[in-house]
Amino acid sequence: MKVKNKVEALLKNNKDLRSSDKKLLLAYWQTEGLYLSHNQEKKFMECTVAETITRARRMLRADYPGNEQVEEKRYEKFQSARGWDFDDL
Repeated sequence: MKVKNKVEALLKNNKDLRSSDKKLLLAYWQTEGLYLSHNQEKKFMECTVAETITRARRMLRADYPGNEQVEEKRYEKFQSARGWDFDDL
């Protein structure tokens, strides 16, 4: 099942997930086998959103590049993104 389809099913079946990206992430990752205790879920909800962290890393990429193999993969993804279509998710 594609990511978009999984997200749509989760949003369709649970209205609470529509208003919280963190709740949606937890629910999505549970479909992939990640189960956290109640205390871990509670702590996760207090954590910085993963997207914010990866955005900061991208901003710092020029000063702190990945290894050569990683940079090559990133470039390949960049090249393929030119024809990117949300339906491919």
